[in-house]
Amino acid sequence: CSEICCGSAGVYNVTQTETSLQLLAEKMRHAQSTGAQAIVTANPGCLLQLRAGAALHRTGHEILHVVELLDRAQS
Repeated sequence: CSEICCGSAGVYNVTQTETSLQLLAEKMRHAQSTGAQAIVTANPGCLLQLRAGAALHRTGHEILHVVELLDRAQS
Protein backbone atom coordinates (compact mmCIF):
# COMPACT_ATOMS: atom_id res chain seq x y z
CA CYS A 1 0.00 0.00 0.00
CA SER A 2 2.23 2.77 -1.21
CA GLU A 3 -0.58 5.26 -0.70
CA ILE A 4 -0.67 4.63 3.06
CA CYS A 5 1.31 7.15 5.11
CA CYS A 6 4.44 5.85 6.82
CA GLY A 7 3.50 7.79 9.95
CA SER A 8 6.01 10.62 9.68
CA ALA A 9 3.82 13.39 8.17
CA GLY A 10 5.88 16.37 9.29
CA VAL A 11 5.89 16.24 13.08
CA TYR A 12 3.05 13.72 13.35
CA ASN A 13 5.50 11.08 14.55
CA VAL A 14 6.39 13.41 17.44
CA THR A 15 2.91 14.68 18.31
CA GLN A 16 1.03 11.40 17.73
CA THR A 17 3.74 8.84 18.42
CA GLU A 18 1.53 5.81 19.08
CA THR A 19 -0.58 6.27 15.95
CA SER A 20 2.55 7.03 13.95
CA LEU A 21 4.13 3.75 15.06
CA GLN A 22 0.94 1.85 14.15
CA LEU A 23 1.00 3.34 10.65
CA LEU A 24 4.68 2.51 10.34
CA ALA A 25 4.11 -1.10 11.43
CA GLU A 26 1.39 -1.49 8.80
CA LYS A 27 3.66 0.02 6.15
CA MET A 28 6.50 -2.33 7.07
CA ARG A 29 4.20 -5.40 7.09
CA HIS A 30 3.05 -4.49 3.61
CA ALA A 31 6.60 -3.90 2.41
CA GLN A 32 7.63 -7.33 3.69
CA SER A 33 4.74 -8.97 1.86
CA THR A 34 5.94 -7.60 -1.49
CA GLY A 35 9.29 -9.36 -1.45
CA ALA A 36 11.02 -6.09 -2.37
CA GLN A 37 14.62 -5.65 -1.28
CA ALA A 38 14.47 -1.86 -1.07
CA ILE A 39 12.03 0.93 -0.36
CA VAL A 40 12.57 4.20 -2.24
CA THR A 41 11.11 7.57 -1.32
CA ALA A 42 11.58 11.19 -2.33
CA ASN A 43 10.45 12.57 1.04
CA PRO A 44 13.21 13.13 3.65
CA GLY A 45 10.78 12.68 6.56
CA CYS A 46 9.57 9.38 5.14
CA LEU A 47 13.17 8.33 4.56
CA LEU A 48 13.99 8.71 8.25
CA GLN A 49 10.74 7.10 9.38
CA LEU A 50 11.12 4.14 7.02
CA ARG A 51 14.75 3.60 8.03
CA ALA A 52 13.62 3.51 11.65
CA GLY A 53 10.84 1.10 10.71
CA ALA A 54 13.15 -1.23 8.83
CA ALA A 55 15.47 -1.35 11.84
CA LEU A 56 12.69 -1.66 14.42
CA HIS A 57 10.86 -4.40 12.53
CA ARG A 58 14.07 -6.03 11.23
CA THR A 59 12.72 -6.22 7.69
CA GLY A 60 16.11 -6.22 6.00
CA HIS A 61 14.95 -3.57 3.54
CA GLU A 62 17.38 -1.02 2.28
CA ILE A 63 15.74 2.41 2.50
CA LEU A 64 16.88 4.85 -0.17
CA HIS A 65 16.14 8.37 -1.29
CA VAL A 66 15.27 8.43 -4.98
CA VAL A 67 18.45 10.42 -5.68
CA GLU A 68 20.53 7.63 -4.10
CA LEU A 69 18.87 5.14 -6.43
CA LEU A 70 19.52 7.35 -9.45
CA ASP A 71 23.14 7.78 -8.39
CA ARG A 72 23.57 4.02 -8.28
CA ALA A 73 22.03 3.70 -11.72
CA GLN A 74 24.62 6.16 -13.06
CA SER A 75 27.55 4.22 -11.58
